[in-house]
Amino acid sequence: MAALGRSADPKVGQVVLSRLSVLDPEVRPLAVELLLQREPWARKLLDAVISGKLPRSTLDANHLRKILESNDREAIWAVEKAWSTIRPERDPGREKVVVAMGDYLRRHPGDPRAGRAVFRKLCAQCHTIYGEGQAVGPDLTSNGRGSFDQLLASVLDPSLVIGPSYRTTTVVTEGGRSLTGLVVEDSESRIVLRLPGGGQEVVPRNDVKATRTGKLSMMPEGIEDLLGRQELADLFAFLALDHPPEDPSTRPIPGAPGADRGLAGPGC
Repeated sequence: MAALGRSADPKVGQVVLSRLSVLDPEVRPLAVELLLQREPWARKLLDAVISGKLPRSTLDANHLRKILESNDREAIWAVEKAWSTIRPERDPGREKVVVAMGDYLRRHPGDPRAGRAVFRKLCAQCHTIYGEGQAVGPDLTSNGRGSFDQLLASVLDPSLVIGPSYRTTTVVTEGGRSLTGLVVEDSESRIVLRLPGGGQEVVPRNDVKATRTGKLSMMPEGIEDLLGRQELADLFAFLALDHPPEDPSTRPIPGAPGADRGLAGPGC
């Protein structure tokens, strides 16, 4: 995907878009990020979603914000018409979502073994846990899971607290690309971005047209709308264990379902 993104050949966008719906779930988000790097490709992706050729869930709020920050006025108008208002900052209403989903997940515990598969599909492009995944965002083995309440907030309200090193930066190049990721180097000679999926892009300083730092987490809000309730329950069941599900010593983190009895969740 990184190599394809460096090509300005219009056929690249056409081929990736035509195969998007049949790509493996682990790869599909990377293909969407690729298509959003160039305005003509992004327009075709947007048109496919609006026309119903691709599900609306293909584009999350962060994707739509990136289109709204572009110079494509027709694409901006199309987003505003199809999605109405896209908040430029964190939605304070996420606090209610955290409470409501916490209540649901405590009453409907999932299967942590199935949750590992959900993690691989949705989260592993940016996060690692127990040595598995891509080290773009925090390693969840030791971050964001001190308690079940903290886990709920980290996943469902990701922009509530963002460390300085995890604020996303978009670099627009003279060659027409729009790259969004985490800055790992910013020097007089170049900017290095770590992208979703674990890849890195080195942009020479003389190829940087503009940069902007976002106020939101790279992880989008609204994960509860991207997954079915069973998948969501399974994912939290996996993340709410202090060790992998197959480890006989694994226990729920504090406050998680079963923690008061020292029991792991179903499927362990």
